[in-house]
Amino acid sequence: MANEYAKVILYAYPHLLPLADAVGVGAVNKAMLSFRAREDALVTAEAIAEELAFKSRLLRLAEDVEGVLASFGDEEMYLLEYKYFRRGKVLRERYAGYVMACSERTYFRRQAAVLHKFCCLLAARGWTERAYAEAFGGFAPFARVLDAILSGRESAVTAKRKAGRGASA
Repeated sequence: MANEYAKVILYAYPHLLPLADAVGVGAVNKAMLSFRAREDALVTAEAIAEELAFKSRLLRLAEDVEGVLASFGDEEMYLLEYKYFRRGKVLRERYAGYVMACSERTYFRRQAAVLHKFCCLLAARGWTERAYAEAFGGFAPFARVLDAILSGRESAVTAKRKAGRGASA
């Protein structure tokens, strides 16, 4: 699992803040409904605290990814946006009419270089493969994405592009 964890982070990046908000709402709901819990108060409090800690880890990851992406140039951001983030609105507004003048082979080399740079900068901020596994290894949505990448089904992680929509590569 060399760069696969970084790919999971890139695919998840556009959803990290909404996901953190949802986890926070879930923790609040669990606290508000704790009077219905069948387990004792300590177990319920520990579960709520773990959800809040998970939210904190998601927010830290989002902040660190933002910091890493701030050091990327326009072409690198386009490559990430096109392959991983898949935010059609951003592609249409920020990169309208942008066309990479390169061969398919060069495109894939540039994608690999951007991924390598992202991994290095992420590791410099403390997000190594081991740190990622400790923080998010048991989180089912991230685990499903990682399984798809490891089994060669990376294309199943994102929706197919519609013909004639968005920017071209």
